[in-house]
Amino acid sequence: MKKDIPVIDVKKYGGKQVAILDGKIIASGNTLEQVIERARKIAPKRPLVDIKVLAVPKTLTVIYYV
Repeated sequence: MKKDIPVIDVKKYGGKQVAILDGKIIASGNTLEQVIERARKIAPKRPLVDIKVLAVPKTLTVIYYV
């Protein structure tokens, strides 16, 4: 089974937005606009709906998914 969301290093990406494509972080930045612009440069032929953008918390947070 393929992972959609990789393990994200909070020390490196904490407080930032990250773009994920095919289970890999392809871009990061402080604003959504920066992340989308960088992701479009890296994967210009991929539709925007294929790219997931997440906000990474500044500190380690436990998220329960039920």
